[in-house]
Amino acid sequence: MKKVGIIGASGYTGHELVKLLTKHSGVELAFLNSHSYSGKKVSDLYSDFADEKLQYTDCSVEEINKMDVDLVFLALPAGHAIEISNQLDSGVKIVDLGADFRFKDMQKYKEVYNVETDLENNDAVYGLPELFRNEIKNAKIVANPGCYATACILASLPIVKFAKYIVFDCKSGWSGAGKESRYAKNPAMLKDNLIPYKLTKHRHKYEVEQFIKTPLSFTPHVLETFRGLMSTCHVLLNDKVNPLQLYEDFYKSEPFVSVSQNIPELTHVVGTNQCNIGGFEVDENNQLVIVSVIDNLLKGASGQAVQNMNLMLGFYEKEGLK
Repeated sequence: MKKVGIIGASGYTGHELVKLLTKHSGVELAFLNSHSYSGKKVSDLYSDFADEKLQYTDCSVEEINKMDVDLVFLALPAGHAIEISNQLDSGVKIVDLGADFRFKDMQKYKEVYNVETDLENNDAVYGLPELFRNEIKNAKIVANPGCYATACILASLPIVKFAKYIVFDCKSGWSGAGKESRYAKNPAMLKDNLIPYKLTKHRHKYEVEQFIKTPLSFTPHVLETFRGLMSTCHVLLNDKVNPLQLYEDFYKSEPFVSVSQNIPELTHVVGTNQCNIGGFEVDENNQLVIVSVIDNLLKGASGQAVQNMNLMLGFYEKEGLK
């Protein structure tokens, strides 16, 4: 049995972690840190949680270091994870669900997220198992990818060498903005509505560009739904290709990616750690359209974090995520 804990357990992604980890056969939850809700029952904050005993904690880093934990999940705003990771014992593995370790170029990270950090050499592994499974297995720190970045990278990676330009037209449920967002405080603003934002400079665009070197554009929208994320990728091709066969071959051994000529829908993946990729229609201008869908709180956040934990701690990769 491995001992794990969460710092930032009361947010949407933190809560998804709590739900997944309490059902995981190989781990024990040592602490659920939430400064705002310390001492309160998880079930008081989230009605979908049945355990009437589990409570939020507010353990100091010094106290955590005495617990002999194997891994800590950090679900914190940008700029906080690096500081905490430096204080945790060297033997503690970390999965950071925030942005602090996602960029190898720390100067780029500081520019994109407008934060200051003294970290110059980022040795964390980017936590997309479909790209870096072996590296994740041996990592001390894993940077869990952003939700949009996950859907966009998986949707476009196999086709990059055939692409002149890629446009990502993305839509997500409002949970992706977090508990303190204007959508969480006033869901009525999304009633019968679809809201585009950050038309050209969303943070996840720069995250995607680390792995997708083809020139690209990215625009996100918020949907009138709590969870789920769709990326419609328009790929201007520079050559003829059989995209369906290409994707089936690329992802044939991946436990959480499925490929089909059918057009994916959000309802196919909500509540799962799955990424469904489909469509694969090419128009008369040799433009390929691919659709990928994920649950932004699972494969786009907490589910992928548990998938990474499974790899880091030697569990079966699908443990707790079936």
